[in-house]
Amino acid sequence: MTRTFRLRDPVHGLIVFKPDDQVDQLAWSLLNTPEFQRLRRIKQLGVSEFVFPGATHTRFAHCVGVFHTARLLVQIIERELRAQDTQPDAYREKVAIVAALLHDIGHGPFSHAFEHAYEAVRKGRGQDGEKSHEVWTAEIILNADGHIRPLLDKFAADHAPGHRFAEDIADLLTRENPADIYHAVVSSSFDADRLDYLRRDRLMTGSGAGAIDFEWLLDNLTVADIDADVDYDGANHGMRTPSFCLRERALQAAEAFVLARYHLYCQVYLHKTTRCVEAMIEATLARFAQLCVDGAVEATGVSANHPFAAFFMTGGDALSNYLSLDDTLVWSALALMRFGADEPLKDLASRILDRRLYKVLDINSAYEDLEQQRRVIVRIRDRRERYDPLDILSEKPRISAYGEGGADDTKAHKRLMIVGADGVVTEITRKSPVVKALETKLLHRFFFRDEAVRDDIVRG
Repeated sequence: MTRTFRLRDPVHGLIVFKPDDQVDQLAWSLLNTPEFQRLRRIKQLGVSEFVFPGATHTRFAHCVGVFHTARLLVQIIERELRAQDTQPDAYREKVAIVAALLHDIGHGPFSHAFEHAYEAVRKGRGQDGEKSHEVWTAEIILNADGHIRPLLDKFAADHAPGHRFAEDIADLLTRENPADIYHAVVSSSFDADRLDYLRRDRLMTGSGAGAIDFEWLLDNLTVADIDADVDYDGANHGMRTPSFCLRERALQAAEAFVLARYHLYCQVYLHKTTRCVEAMIEATLARFAQLCVDGAVEATGVSANHPFAAFFMTGGDALSNYLSLDDTLVWSALALMRFGADEPLKDLASRILDRRLYKVLDINSAYEDLEQQRRVIVRIRDRRERYDPLDILSEKPRISAYGEGGADDTKAHKRLMIVGADGVVTEITRKSPVVKALETKLLHRFFFRDEAVRDDIVRG
């Protein structure tokens, strides 16, 4: 017998799972699987709490918020398609909403720091291809021996016979190019993921940056065909795809939306201290993983049967082992590493646990003159080989109006599109001098174990 379930969320208020809604009831069942409960033990913002003590919210809470937002976006799709005399696809709606709920199910502990360390191990073993959290997500969804796949298959048998429900969800989450408007719910300039994390991360970090007019944006959201070619200029270059667009009367709110992401990347996600901790975590995980691969796990201080060590042992990176990994497990391993025999690993773990961080040199902030920046970077690179690789860590992230790394810049469906009164769709930088003026930033940072080393190199 079905019943009403409720969750109280700091961003969305009361999130209700209705008894007469098939997808809501499925979602509640999925929430209570071990795979989904694991997300309670993985923080949404990794180590941002080192800078923002309130940023301890989890990927569990975020995924519930994304699910709730996806339901709102699907309602907008229904509204807009009917206004265009097009019938919504009830099955694809279900796929999109459940995909939104499960979109982060494959995240590992400390997210990208873990992924980079694991990628280095895979390359060392000669394993082909990057195994990102998206790949793990698809494997978890399709795992016949898990708890999620049986629920999806039963739902399909009862409410979507003839459909490959689990496969369609995994496909929606892993495909790069949109097949229909429902792809926009999980991957677009205005998808449920970013609509939740912008509001949630701003709230939990206490940042004054990143405010958006959520209700006005949704009220002015529409569906229109956009040019799928990379160089979008409003003309029809060929293939077209439906996506979310904003009506021109919401241009100022759209500007604020883009600026919100930009400012959160600058002030929160790429905060120099947060990134320093992430670099230290990544170096720690990479060294730990390599010692495990080399058969020297006893030097780490972590037992060979510890799940984190077992994952990096030969043949240990199976899905069942991956699902045992979470932030709490890694923290427990770090506590053991500080008593291990490997001195570099011991030092890194102790520094992280006691917050004795590396010293940051932010080239962009320290030197205004571009030529001086170049000289210092060259000097550090030339002298770096004199030191142990763990003495100097570095990063070179890029921030654009569409996010870190410029990853979204070349994908038309990830650009924010404005629909004019004449129905013409235009990319926002062609409408907004404010957004167009946002220059892409290339940050260059170095993290030094020893402040004296930093000062010695900088002085020349």
